[in-house]
Amino acid sequence: MARNKYPEITRRRIMESAFKLFTLKGWNNVTIQDIVDDVGDITRGAFYHHFKSISDIISTITKEMLLEQVVFQDIPDLGSLNALDRLRLGISFSILRSIKNGDLSTVSRKINSAEFIYTRIIEGARVVAPGIQKVIEEGNQDGSFQVAYPKQAAEVFTMLFDIWMNPGIFQVSREEYVQKIEHITFMFEAIGIPFVNEQLKGVFLELFDHAQELE
Repeated sequence: MARNKYPEITRRRIMESAFKLFTLKGWNNVTIQDIVDDVGDITRGAFYHHFKSISDIISTITKEMLLEQVVFQDIPDLGSLNALDRLRLGISFSILRSIKNGDLSTVSRKINSAEFIYTRIIEGARVVAPGIQKVIEEGNQDGSFQVAYPKQAAEVFTMLFDIWMNPGIFQVSREEYVQKIEHITFMFEAIGIPFVNEQLKGVFLELFDHAQELE
């Protein structure tokens, strides 16, 4: 068999097919053969060339989606803002982009599994939290934040917003989601990060409403 001239294209097609099937059927109901059949023109050997197992492709998809959601990438003209305003803008931009792109933050709850949640927590702490920590430390310097433990605050921040506030993971009523917004507002103000304003509350509700439309 001739060597594939475009391995990255094949890898991307496998990931896109897997993600589609995970969304339709749930993580635990998709086999390697399902993915191979859905791609259509690859063999199981081609799958194993790129991924070791279903667990491997779940982990890879989650990591790449998190990298695409790194809060401050692709946002212009942040230099003139203090850390508080940059954090607000970054979170708003990330949420609105996730709605527009239909990424892991807003797809069907069928994709959820213990493995998915675990990977998002671990990779969120590794990939996303350092950027949040940097902004918190800059906020301590410019006076917009007063945070005693920036690293720990950033890790908690990442976990809460990526998991607990994710309406694609926790199924709650709109009223309860509003209460969750109020709770994190109070909680982060208490540790010196008063970043949730009325505009950001509206963005969170937009995320919630969009997630309900996908049910």
